[in-house]
Amino acid sequence: MGFKQSHFVAQILPMVLLSVTSHAYAEQVLADNNNYCHNQRTLKTQDNNLRRQLDTDNPLPEAADNRKITSIKLEQLNVFNTALEEENNALFRFANRAHMTTEPEVIHSVLLFSEGDIYQPRKLLESERLLRKQGYLYDARIHAELDCDGNVNVKVVTRDLWTLLPEISFSRSGGENESSIGFRESNFLGWGKRVSFSRTHDADRTGYLFVYDDPNIFSSRYRGRLEYSDNDDGKRHYIDVSYPFYSIDTPYSYGATSYSDQRREPLYYRGEVVSEFEQKTTLNRAYFGHSSQLARSWTQRISLGIENREDTFKAIAATQLPIADDRSLSYPFISAQWFEDHYVKVRNFDSIYRTEDLNLGWNIQALLGYSSKDFSDDASRTIYSLSLSKAHYSGDNQLWRFKADIDGYWNEEQDDVENLITSSQVQYYLNTSLQQSWYAKVRLQYAKNLTADKQLTLGGENGLRGYPLDYQIGDRSFLVSLEKRYYWEYDLLQLFKVGGAAFYDIGRAWYNDKDNGTNGNVLQNIGVGLRLAPSRANAGTVIHLDIAAPINKKDSDIDSVQWLVTVKNTF
Repeated sequence: MGFKQSHFVAQILPMVLLSVTSHAYAEQVLADNNNYCHNQRTLKTQDNNLRRQLDTDNPLPEAADNRKITSIKLEQLNVFNTALEEENNALFRFANRAHMTTEPEVIHSVLLFSEGDIYQPRKLLESERLLRKQGYLYDARIHAELDCDGNVNVKVVTRDLWTLLPEISFSRSGGENESSIGFRESNFLGWGKRVSFSRTHDADRTGYLFVYDDPNIFSSRYRGRLEYSDNDDGKRHYIDVSYPFYSIDTPYSYGATSYSDQRREPLYYRGEVVSEFEQKTTLNRAYFGHSSQLARSWTQRISLGIENREDTFKAIAATQLPIADDRSLSYPFISAQWFEDHYVKVRNFDSIYRTEDLNLGWNIQALLGYSSKDFSDDASRTIYSLSLSKAHYSGDNQLWRFKADIDGYWNEEQDDVENLITSSQVQYYLNTSLQQSWYAKVRLQYAKNLTADKQLTLGGENGLRGYPLDYQIGDRSFLVSLEKRYYWEYDLLQLFKVGGAAFYDIGRAWYNDKDNGTNGNVLQNIGVGLRLAPSRANAGTVIHLDIAAPINKKDSDIDSVQWLVTVKNTF
């Protein structure tokens, strides 16, 4: 929905205090080998190849007619494994005692199967993926073994994260600082609820933020989220209640969203804020969707809904440039998704020594709506968006990822597109060993008829790491990044898994028919950095500590060195 979010708040102190490594947890198998019947297949872990796939580490019994699940046993591991000498100390033992382990009912509420159900291996595999998505778990494995009657006993192994964290953080990217202080609890009282309160400060605003997120209301499949912020430039609320497509086989979904945000927005020129304006956005949406299974592991989801969105703009004392006209959209829409179920488990791509779920199949999403001037009291517009993504192994050690997006409006009054933004990106991984790879990314962007509240920018925040935030502007851009990556899996003081990267970025944003203040120069930088992946708190994030320097620096407003401390979801 286009809500602006920050990805650059580095919760360094909590990670240092409470993170520790996994110690081959992902390779755990069933321990009760002595009770196997004569028809029980032995589970064996196979070595990883350069595809870094883990699919063979947990083979499951095959499905058969009337084969049922006779029992489900949970094994819930605490945050620290005090059976290991390096983790058996007073601090870690205290943390285990103080930690509220996730309630078993919460784990069961995520699973897609119950005792007495017909055994379907794919439901066990999908349940594993769903468990790994939960913010209070580091990893999950589901094992199955045949009993003497040919039915299946299931064992679900999970490991908790330390989820009560002080948010004392600082980050710097592109010459701008961001900070936050507060707390976050991602597993409130062991029931999987998230509660957080923080005071934040960044380049655009200072304020307070409260978040409550419930992924399973009363252990059901309903989900709810509440956000409220009070900033120096306005207030924001976000309320969402939904019954989502929580699994591939979920037949229907519905929900409603209410959102309101009043804020100051900046416009950039050569990395500096040259104008600001006040923007207020209100949005209300409701939808109902239906899902159906197609041939060859394809799923189709069709949703119908209605949305009302209003954006109003107001000049303030810092306004130096023209502001956009108010926009009002009120429209029904139809959205669709087609995707393939072709997931594999991998390691050392987006994180370090952590199980990653990679879908090698297509994922296609589209939306089409129409806002008539008879209902919106504004120009009639057709609203459209399309997104495509695909991953593909082209060899035993080569992975490609492709993604393309397009969205915008067709303004009938202007008889032309409005706020059209297109983007395409290709990523390439060449794994030279289990711990090293070459990585390349090419991204192309194009915009047309952007209203005065929007900019297409390129700088330190979005890939050109040796330059200030939003340094170049234009209606088109390209970015090429080359990296030599190292997944050392080294335990830094038993706090982080460590990786590293040496990188080169080259890019340009420009207008086809006018100057953008930097003469449209192609910009280049080189740099090196460390990657720290925590495994006991804030799992799924990677801390980036980078030093980048521009090449052939000609402008005096660019520092010779950029220091970046950022938190991202990928390596």
